[in-house]
Amino acid sequence: MEKRAGIQAFEKFKYINTINALAGGDVTKWHLILAMPYERVLTKLLLNKTEAEYQKRYHEMIAAS
Repeated sequence: MEKRAGIQAFEKFKYINTINALAGGDVTKWHLILAMPYERVLTKLLLNKTEAEYQKRYHEMIAAS
């Protein structure tokens, strides 16, 4: 679905996609994200992934009920 919608258009921005997402889309906060320790950023990304996986499973369970 994402490919059909054109997600590949964002590939040209590389790591900036992640920086922008962590900054909540606020370009004035990019420098704050870039200044954070790698471990903190990685932990946040893993937390986001875990939350997204949980939400997906939860919604699938609700839809199946």
